[in-house]
Amino acid sequence: MDNTKQDNAIGTMMDRLLDLVRKDLQVKTTMAAFRDFVLEQDEELLSNVEEPVKGNAKAAHFRQQGNHFYLAKRYEKALEKYNESICYAEAGSDQLAMGYANRSAIYFEQGEYEFALLNIRFARNHNYPEKLREKLDMREKNCRLKIDEGLAKDNVPCPRLGINVEVNPKIPCLAKGIGMKQYSASGRGLVAERNFKTGDVILDEKTVISVMGSPFKFLYCSHCGISNQHSLIPCPNCVMYMYCSEECLAEDKRLTHRFECGFGAQSENITFNGSNIAPKLFLYGLTLFNDDMEQMMKYCEKFANTGANPLTLDYTKYDPLEEFKMLHKAKLPRTP
Repeated sequence: MDNTKQDNAIGTMMDRLLDLVRKDLQVKTTMAAFRDFVLEQDEELLSNVEEPVKGNAKAAHFRQQGNHFYLAKRYEKALEKYNESICYAEAGSDQLAMGYANRSAIYFEQGEYEFALLNIRFARNHNYPEKLREKLDMREKNCRLKIDEGLAKDNVPCPRLGINVEVNPKIPCLAKGIGMKQYSASGRGLVAERNFKTGDVILDEKTVISVMGSPFKFLYCSHCGISNQHSLIPCPNCVMYMYCSEECLAEDKRLTHRFECGFGAQSENITFNGSNIAPKLFLYGLTLFNDDMEQMMKYCEKFANTGANPLTLDYTKYDPLEEFKMLHKAKLPRTP
């Protein structure tokens, strides 16, 4: 048995349970016992979790780390640290503006001139220090010269291939001839009901919600999951979430982030490997049920694990609540 300690609550609980087993104490291996154990350890696993808050001192610290990686030409790592700095920077502070300006320098070095100009605009809009403006103005001028020379990359934030075969008449994002099959050991899965050729695009769906594991929270959009070349904007109220656009920020706030803002560290601490998809789905469902938890739980308790085929939904008349209800009925895999 690996004795390596996990740095999250689930790992801590498992370590303690294993210690009890090693001492030959009676431990009930039931969900109820596990739940009771979690509740008993609430103070250490939840209440004592420090929730990070915005602060310019930390923002400056992470920005200096980014500068170190920038000088070493480790641009991806530098972008991650600049993003972390941007998340911690206080609204209206020069630290926020300088984080954006530092990002623009990386994009210029990478030949991403459109992204460089975008971040220069962000820096100016967030009180970039007047004494440093000349340097920023020169970078903008050089970006525009490069674009005029035809060196722009014309980036598309998330290029979509698009389905290139006949589509399902009721599910336009899915190719006709794709069905669903239930497997006893692994649950449901998509199956091809006709032959497809190499290069056929059979699925082109948009993200509804997304969960970023701890190593990726400063690299990808917390709503749609794209990287946008890591040119992200922070939640204005917490330090755990970043977005590719104001639209994604607003939509995530509407669906789930209004519940989790300011509690990101606690949420992360009670999940395994930092992936909190279960609470995210719960909050998403609660929004779809108009915040009526009683009605939501009545439905979930009645229809959980009853089985359903989501491919019978008519997505030409898309209803996210009906989609959520259908997906909730999924039968869990049963292993022998």
